[in-house]
Amino acid sequence: MKFAAVKADGQMDSSPERALLLAFGHPVVDQYLACRVRAAQISSIARLTPLTVLANIVNVVVVTPVLAQVFPLTYVFVWVALVMSLMALTTIKWFLSNRSPVELASQRALSAALRHATLLSALWAVVPVAAFASGNVNGIWIASCVTTGMICGGGFALATVPQAAFRWVAILYCASVVALVIDQGVMMWPLLFLLTSYTFVVIGSTTAAGWLFASHFLAEAELEKHGDVIALLLNEFEETSSDWIWEADSSGNFRNVSDRFCHASGHSRSELETMRMVDLAYTLENEEARTSVADLENKVGLQKSFRELVIGLAVNGEERWWSLAARPVYDDHGSFTGYRGVASDVTEARRASELASHLAEHDSLTGIGNRSWFLKQAETLLEEQSRSGQNTLTLFLIDLDNFKVVNDTSGHPAGDELLKQVAARFTDISEGRTSLARFGGDEFAALGRFVSDQAASAFAEELVNVTRKPFRIGSRDFAIGATVGFTRLRDNGDTVDDLMRKADIALYKAKESGRGRALAFESEMEREVRERRELEADLREAFEYGKLSVEFQPIVDARSGLVVSSEVLVRWFHPTRGEVTPDTFLPIAEHAGLILPLGNWVLRKACAAAAQCPDLESVAVNLSPVQFMDPNFVSQITSVLDETGFPPERLVLEITESVFLRDFGSASEKLQKLRNLGIKISLDDFGTGYSSLSYLRKYKFDKIKIDKSFVDEIGERSDGLAIISAVIALAHNLGLEVTAEGVERQFQVDALRTLGCDTLQGYFFGKPHANPMKITEVKIDAWNESDSEASLSDGPDSAHASNLRSGT
Repeated sequence: MKFAAVKADGQMDSSPERALLLAFGHPVVDQYLACRVRAAQISSIARLTPLTVLANIVNVVVVTPVLAQVFPLTYVFVWVALVMSLMALTTIKWFLSNRSPVELASQRALSAALRHATLLSALWAVVPVAAFASGNVNGIWIASCVTTGMICGGGFALATVPQAAFRWVAILYCASVVALVIDQGVMMWPLLFLLTSYTFVVIGSTTAAGWLFASHFLAEAELEKHGDVIALLLNEFEETSSDWIWEADSSGNFRNVSDRFCHASGHSRSELETMRMVDLAYTLENEEARTSVADLENKVGLQKSFRELVIGLAVNGEERWWSLAARPVYDDHGSFTGYRGVASDVTEARRASELASHLAEHDSLTGIGNRSWFLKQAETLLEEQSRSGQNTLTLFLIDLDNFKVVNDTSGHPAGDELLKQVAARFTDISEGRTSLARFGGDEFAALGRFVSDQAASAFAEELVNVTRKPFRIGSRDFAIGATVGFTRLRDNGDTVDDLMRKADIALYKAKESGRGRALAFESEMEREVRERRELEADLREAFEYGKLSVEFQPIVDARSGLVVSSEVLVRWFHPTRGEVTPDTFLPIAEHAGLILPLGNWVLRKACAAAAQCPDLESVAVNLSPVQFMDPNFVSQITSVLDETGFPPERLVLEITESVFLRDFGSASEKLQKLRNLGIKISLDDFGTGYSSLSYLRKYKFDKIKIDKSFVDEIGERSDGLAIISAVIALAHNLGLEVTAEGVERQFQVDALRTLGCDTLQGYFFGKPHANPMKITEVKIDAWNESDSEASLSDGPDSAHASNLRSGT
């Protein structure tokens, strides 16, 4: 469009404010529309020119005698000459405008009209002032009538140009006010009041008239804009539309065939005139096309109207699809004469729809089904099983092992390629047996009918075995593996959600027992999961309401026998289950997402309590791998130390080998930051993992703890002492302190002291206590006493252990 006042969204803005501003000549529209509006405003005034000229001449004749009584005749002659000259100029312009109507007017033309109105009103302003100055009663009445008429008549005549009307009215109003002030008569104030009220009415009326005039042009511009848009759309439709009109006679043969129909069908006009629409529909050998042909024959046979009836046909050897709409045609006598309708080629739209459906139901990376498609398949198969009374349906959930390692070490492109290869292998063994889908990430699922538990188990093992073979990606081979949980339909009342839940439980148990295996669901598993969930709920409640506690277990110097440190242990006493061990509830806390707040709480409690016990050289706190993986881990440690005032040099953080298995990328950096703060790092459960020695070389530690399993072997296996001796010697050569945990008997103490172990920890030195001040009272009076037998029989609460506490 070349003119339009548009908003940001492309719609015409014809708001009242914009129309009013446009009437007053403000640049609120484009230049073209503004020129049109100005031309219309001036033309509207020009149409009244004969009447205004006549009115001015009559008024001149009437008021000239009045002026002659006040001014010299020369002045009166000059005034009359000026008024008549303006009238003559106005008449000339009117004649010219009638010859060539003005369609566009510049701002200069509008300004000229404003000047003309201003000058004429100034000339007529002389009349009331002169009349009231003369004091002649007749002159005053004549001047008052003329001035009032001029205010009203001029205001309305100039209403399409509110600026001119305002100037005209304002000048005459001011002149009238001056005249009333000159007279100072008794009626001055009532007359002034009436004059003012009339003036405001005229101003309001001219403003409304100007607004309506401008609104009309804005609406007209909007209509013109919409008309142009519609014309453009119609032109585009005619050029690009794939629709065409078709007609058929009473026997169904085409008639009045158009060129577009010939082009769309791939047949000549002569060929089409011997064919029916049904004949075209029979050219495509397709099951769906055959169904649509039957529908078309039925409609035509019954002479019914139809719309959006899709048929398939072959056009020059290519499969095409048409959408038909038609109605029967009857002659004047009511006899059926054929069909008239519209056809359109919907092949591309149909392909796009099929592609969208495919993408909506298939995984974009691997090309196999997605979760949504899989669940629909499961619902369908479950309904079939329910109707037939069978229960052969089996659902498999598959989780890849070590997939994250591939992503982390080789990048996501390698991970994507791995998923494609896994999907290809699964597809090969699932072909004709199961429906396969990828749920996302490294999770897959399969669904099929298996006549026995053995057959389902054998397929699950195939899924596991096929992933054990290395996958070649680029120049590298990757070994990953898979874990499978599956369940068979046992109860006809089971839903898809029930099958998913049971397979998920089996998958969880398979992961828990070591991964790389297939496990079938058993009812006992559901009971365990239910108990685990109940325990998780209880743990959340216990943590929220402060029902957990921490205790301190003494760590004794092997040379002096004095308590030099302690390990913080978290305790949970359940109201019905009794004491729940950390080995039981800490994995649940990790799985439930509680380990981070729980770990921070334990650390804060330990530091706050140990800060009140200066006799302890240090306090050791165990870290969960999840805690260590937290990006904010170091800052949280610093925050706890600042909050409790506990010196970082007295804090020992104990970590296990699993930390490095989960977070090998940033582990070294985090450990160094902690050591820079003065915190000591201890490698816990040393010797139980696969790579403990390599971790000693790769990372910097201050201490290592010999696992309780090695201490228990002292006196039972000869190689136990040899292993402990080698560990102690290795640690000392690396400058590391060694702590042996799980010490419960005197002979273990003697052996460990002899081998050079630095510190000892265990029930032999007393049970953990909630108050760290209490554990520092433990003293060793006789290292060489031999109460092995008593220790063996009495355990942690033996009399020997009691003799080690001061004051007892």
